[in-house]
Amino acid sequence: MDTLLQDIRLGVRRLLNSPGFAALAVLTLGLGIGANTVIFSVVNGALLRPLAYRQAQQLYVVREIVPELAQTYPTLPVNLASFRIWQRDCHTFEDVAIVEPWSMILTGHGDAAEISGARASANLLNVLGVQPTLGRTFLPQEDNPGNDHVVILSYGFWRQRFNGDRNVVGQAIMLDGTTYQVIGVLPASFRFPKSDQLGPLTEFPPQINYVKPLGLDAAQWSPFGDFDFAAIARLKPGISAAQALAELNVVQEQIAKSRNQGMGLRAELLPMETQVVGSARLGLLLLLGATGAILLIVCLNLANLLLARIPGRLREVAIRKALGASRSRLARQMLTETLLLAVVGGSLGIALAYYGLHWLIAAAPTNLPRVDEVGLDVRVLWFSVAVSALTGIAFGFLPALALAQSDPQQSLKAGAATMTENRRARRLRSSLIGVEVGIGTLLLITAGLLTMSMIHLLDVDKGFITEQVMAADVNLPPQSYRNRNQKVEFYEKVLQQVQALPGVNKAAWISKLPLEGQEQVDDIDVPGRVLPETQRPLANYRYVTPEYFQAMGIPLLQGRLIEAADQDRPVAIISESVAQKVWPGVDPLGKQFRPGEDPQWPPVHVIGVVADIRTVALDEPPLLMIYEPIGNAKWRGMRASLVVRSTILPTSLSSALRNAIRSVDSQVPIVHLRPMQQIISESVSVRRFQLGLASLFGLFALLLAALGIYGVVGYSVARRRQELGIRMALGANRSDLQTLVLLQSMSPIMAGWISGVAASFIAGFLVRSLLFGVTARDPLTIGLASIVVLATAATACYVPARRAAKVDPMIALRCE
Repeated sequence: MDTLLQDIRLGVRRLLNSPGFAALAVLTLGLGIGANTVIFSVVNGALLRPLAYRQAQQLYVVREIVPELAQTYPTLPVNLASFRIWQRDCHTFEDVAIVEPWSMILTGHGDAAEISGARASANLLNVLGVQPTLGRTFLPQEDNPGNDHVVILSYGFWRQRFNGDRNVVGQAIMLDGTTYQVIGVLPASFRFPKSDQLGPLTEFPPQINYVKPLGLDAAQWSPFGDFDFAAIARLKPGISAAQALAELNVVQEQIAKSRNQGMGLRAELLPMETQVVGSARLGLLLLLGATGAILLIVCLNLANLLLARIPGRLREVAIRKALGASRSRLARQMLTETLLLAVVGGSLGIALAYYGLHWLIAAAPTNLPRVDEVGLDVRVLWFSVAVSALTGIAFGFLPALALAQSDPQQSLKAGAATMTENRRARRLRSSLIGVEVGIGTLLLITAGLLTMSMIHLLDVDKGFITEQVMAADVNLPPQSYRNRNQKVEFYEKVLQQVQALPGVNKAAWISKLPLEGQEQVDDIDVPGRVLPETQRPLANYRYVTPEYFQAMGIPLLQGRLIEAADQDRPVAIISESVAQKVWPGVDPLGKQFRPGEDPQWPPVHVIGVVADIRTVALDEPPLLMIYEPIGNAKWRGMRASLVVRSTILPTSLSSALRNAIRSVDSQVPIVHLRPMQQIISESVSVRRFQLGLASLFGLFALLLAALGIYGVVGYSVARRRQELGIRMALGANRSDLQTLVLLQSMSPIMAGWISGVAASFIAGFLVRSLLFGVTARDPLTIGLASIVVLATAATACYVPARRAAKVDPMIALRCE
């Protein structure tokens, strides 16, 4: 302990004697450790922390597979009829539950508002292992039709809308014009999986405000239709996923045989912990790797600076050795000094992480998995402590080794003024510079690839125009709009009000906006073609009013558009891909088809063909689309979107559009009111978030590498003043010295750049799923990144080289 305290006092004195170096080291360490702490907090909250459910490792997401549809839909959500059979026949499951997004309109508590929630089987909370903090959970009989008028509120919604009133349990609230009884409140820690993390085609809203029972009769459902639910199964203790899947597939095969429809049924089990994170896992790990690389650059920088300072300490070390100091003691002294820097830098990093994490959470997109669970917990703090300690050891190891292995005889023979570094030390420092440049090149190229991907993604042909378009989503109360005529009348009245507004060019309604997912997917049955159901093309059906295509700028390729007189006619407009898929090489105008085999609907006549649009996401190919009049009796939806094209700024129409809708019916909730460009922005929000952080880390790495190059080369020039003075005294001119320093400095930089480019090929292969429209070997990206790296490195070398050329040989040699 006495020697440790001596080493600490000595280390503190040394750092106080070099305040500039100490401040630079602490600041760079603080930034590096802080960045790692922030990103690890996100990774910890999203990937490492167990889900807030009982024994979450036993929870699995169940997906159904129809082999005949696998080419279009590899997996599907769950069907209600299959779910009931699983409950009865799957003995490897402790239990299984299903859930789907379900929104209703709340009235009687302020303005009418749509609230997003979930409709689930009565056993959902029991499967998850969650108990309400107030009230009770659902009863089995509440799954039956007519008995489902009960809800459990989320903790946040209870606090926000009901002011945390504990007497809310037992109270009645009005949802969709029907009385529902509040029977419980979920715990504050309960988090429902967001977005489409339970699988595609089950798109949950960012916030779940309530849960209600199913209220459905499974006997009315076919196992080969209406795949609408996400399923969560809890395996029995001691049962593996492979055993459960084997039994489940046997049950699926029995279901398929009993229906005798010529289609197979299989299933897929996916760990819920991995499904909750979904596709964000790779991006988060990429960011964690980037911050780790930055911290490595920080360590290399500090190690290089310490190595550059070693020649000035060799005489002191030689004297200590002569007085009996062992090599281990000398190494320990150096490591104590670097650990002191790491402790102070780590403390600064944790403080910076506290504020940086708040900024990151505020800037993160709402659909980033488990972002609301991110925080500085005990695990994150221990991570910061461990990183700080390892960092202190990492950048102090090589300097400590160099000091311990120095030859005291050689050090004492020379005068202090003539002490300089040997060739071995220069090579070591040059190698560290090369590694820094290689890492910086790798990060910058990776950030460049993500940037080019975003540019290509935003430039992709969407099939529609977003500029000057405003969109308003409304949800009609079912108690007021029970039939088709009432809905059509509301849509027409709103259009009359909106079209009278100044600056409005076109206005129309659609059942679901582009880039907001799939809805009403059904097959296309062409009369006269005898095809099995599984071989018929599947299309997304949309219902629109006249002028929708003009409002969205979707070009008409053939035929005509929907007109006002078509509201009661069986007509449709198809997308270009439908024409090519269903009637290849044939004029589709006038052709007929049916959505499925239901004979109650008359054949639909094709009156026009429009261009394809991006339906789900910008990076996914266009889907088959069919547009029918919004007055069509087949559409029973209550939610629709108003799109308005104007000659003025779309956001300036917000108040006028809101007033126009409320003037027709003040009880119709306006769910969203936003420009179409915002919808585009939201669809790429996760990519933009990853790109922003990756670019920030890439530039930060380049800056650190440049500072390291400048500091090491500058310190080396200062240590070589005598050598440079001798060269000038022997006839070298200033340009010779400048060229000498530049060549010696740029050699490891070029080697590092080549290594970084080679490493970027491997990194590009690993992140290829994040790339769009660009390959890992994109020459433009690599070329631009290389120019930036080499230009920055050359600039960092040029300033010390220029200073070296100005050395006065008389001054440099006067101290000899």
